[in-house]
Amino acid sequence: MMNRKLGTVLRIIISLGLLTFLIYSNRNNFSSIMDAMKDLNVYYLIIAFIFYFTAISFIVFRWGILLKAHGFFISNRFLWQSALIGFFYNNLLPTSAGGDFYRVYDIKQNKGVPINEGISSVVMERVIGTLSSIVLLIIAYFIGLFDYLTRNAALGVVLSGIVIILFFIALFFPRLFKLNLLLSKFRIFSKLRPKLKEFHKILISYRHKVKYLFISFLFTMIIQAFFFISYNFISLALGLELEFYVFLFIIPFVSLVSSVPITIGGIGIRENALVFAITSFGIVQSQATLFSLIILAIILAIGMIGGIIYLVKNILYKSKGII
Repeated sequence: MMNRKLGTVLRIIISLGLLTFLIYSNRNNFSSIMDAMKDLNVYYLIIAFIFYFTAISFIVFRWGILLKAHGFFISNRFLWQSALIGFFYNNLLPTSAGGDFYRVYDIKQNKGVPINEGISSVVMERVIGTLSSIVLLIIAYFIGLFDYLTRNAALGVVLSGIVIILFFIALFFPRLFKLNLLLSKFRIFSKLRPKLKEFHKILISYRHKVKYLFISFLFTMIIQAFFFISYNFISLALGLELEFYVFLFIIPFVSLVSSVPITIGGIGIRENALVFAITSFGIVQSQATLFSLIILAIILAIGMIGGIIYLVKNILYKSKGII
């Protein structure tokens, strides 16, 4: 328990530290940012919010398909409210009980889905989301978007992608990589071994459910498309000269970086990654920073909607909650 609390405190500190760094690095750009805010196209921002919210809402279809693979048929309406409340937990509550934990708890308490199957569904969601980002980055590489990066940055992204791919392959086929032998040789991996074993079981549970995985992947690409449109409208609202296709790099790159579990809901690390990615395509830092802050505002607004749904669900409908 103490370790969890300490971990939460550290994540809060890192998030605040990264946001402070972002603000400090723009100390000479405040006037430019304020001027850009005055010229924002509000209508484009509203459209951007709608598509971002739609992307988050579409998660229920992917999640529902993965639950169906285990024989659980739950209404999209229930999964939608659960996913939004989970989004609220991830982004607005500095607790050790994250959004994924809430979703697993919710479907167990209210729909009778066993813990193992619930965990399996949300973890596989993460896996598919990660793989979709890798696919988009591969496409970005072959259409030349990596040419905009510095040599070291491009190399870092490529090597990270390769490591992630090898990691999943090793977990799918541990005997091929002699993973058990490798982990048993080093004491440092003793605590990690059980977690990797559980992760392997989750992956294996979907090995013969290719149809469900394929449909989930298709939904994931639809979700990515909605994010693309949302980001593009934010670009239009700011009057940036960014081609639509550059988001083939920006969105998956930011998604992978912000998924590193060292901050609260990716706050701080996501904004800095966005600034890095956008400035790589010739946009000035002040505009890139404002872009990242708009994304943060949208995420927090959707998180607040999830919070309102939580209150309605637990006060009016008296469903079991864990706050």
